[in-house]
Amino acid sequence: MNYEQILGYDPHVRVKLSGKSDIDKSLINYVRESKDMRDFALTTEKKSALRVKDNFKVARLLYINPMSKNYLDGLNQSLLFGKLQPNSKNLIMGSKLAEGLDITRGDEVELITPEALEKSARMFRQLDGSKYVVSGIFYSSVKDYDEKQIYIYDKSPKKDFIDIKLTDYDLTDEYVTKLQTSYKDLVIFTWKDLNSDFYRIMQFEKVMTIVVLFLIILISAFNILASLSMTVVQKKKDISILRTLGMSKNRIVAIFRNEGIFIGVIGTILGTTIGLILTYLQDTAGLIMFGKGITIQSAFPISYEYEVYVAIVVVSILLSWGATYLPTKRISKIDILDGIREE
Repeated sequence: MNYEQILGYDPHVRVKLSGKSDIDKSLINYVRESKDMRDFALTTEKKSALRVKDNFKVARLLYINPMSKNYLDGLNQSLLFGKLQPNSKNLIMGSKLAEGLDITRGDEVELITPEALEKSARMFRQLDGSKYVVSGIFYSSVKDYDEKQIYIYDKSPKKDFIDIKLTDYDLTDEYVTKLQTSYKDLVIFTWKDLNSDFYRIMQFEKVMTIVVLFLIILISAFNILASLSMTVVQKKKDISILRTLGMSKNRIVAIFRNEGIFIGVIGTILGTTIGLILTYLQDTAGLIMFGKGITIQSAFPISYEYEVYVAIVVVSILLSWGATYLPTKRISKIDILDGIREE
């Protein structure tokens, strides 16, 4: 699963500012001097609406004041045209939102914030928003962003959050722990919280994949058990003859046990090889595709977690070995005379 794609738009860590200037200033300096911080910005997020003539769309607005020059790199790379200009009267929006409003770069839109709506209701006046110019349009291939997201580059220092991008998103939990140790009572959101639905779906997909793989291996082990059991029944007379010729019971058991393990090992090697090839093709060529604009990427995402591969191989071989127990135990119960008499 490629988490970096969605993290091109959202921070790894979002910290709510307290509103107390001394504490907030100290927190900003702490973040700026942190060795794990790559980029950060001051932000404010609001629900809002856009109106163009009689066309009205609800949107999610993010005011951004970048505190490092590379913070907007992920967003800039997704721009179809235009740019996010450091001017409070310019904004950029998702391609689907622009299409729904039938506007393009350079067009004027009316932005209606919750404050404007409250003022209109309180003073019984006509609802009037602020005029903004569309300075750019981006395409992220994420439905929620392309249909609802607006960004405004606002240099005003008064913001609600510090949005932090780390050198590696795997450092998120460790970084949050350090923040909570240095500053008590902080309200902190991680990228997992900001994209909770996405994260839960991908975690559920991972668990279900492991469960399905385990069930497939279990069915294969039962096939080995059934195959060896039938072989023991069919070779009952041959086993009895070998016993009369002096072959020990343990040696005969070892033959059948080795056969079961050999089948399991060959099946595991073939299955793992084919699985790795298909995984590589999916990662590079996208064998299984999603509907365009539905998910973060067009093809089913792949993550190489080698510890999972090793665990599956080990469990597969152990189950293959376990599947030989009942058939080989049956060998020890074969009566030599009864086996020889059978036609």
